[in-house]
Amino acid sequence: MMIGLILLIFIAYYMFSPSNAGGSCCVGHPSQSNTSLDILSERYARGEIQREEHLERKQELSGKKQQVFIKKE
Repeated sequence: MMIGLILLIFIAYYMFSPSNAGGSCCVGHPSQSNTSLDILSERYARGEIQREEHLERKQELSGKKQQVFIKKE
């Protein structure tokens, strides 16, 4: 009985510890620390923004001056 209680406490501590390797509070839940570039890429993947807007915003967020070539069909 005592071993089961200790095991349960250990498992609960591991699941809710902020220092676990996954960086999330619980097993199976992704971390909520999406960067602005992650959010931008997700919006582009969902089709909410066009390629040109995605590339412009990505350039602004990364702080790099890149020349972007857009292929027109």
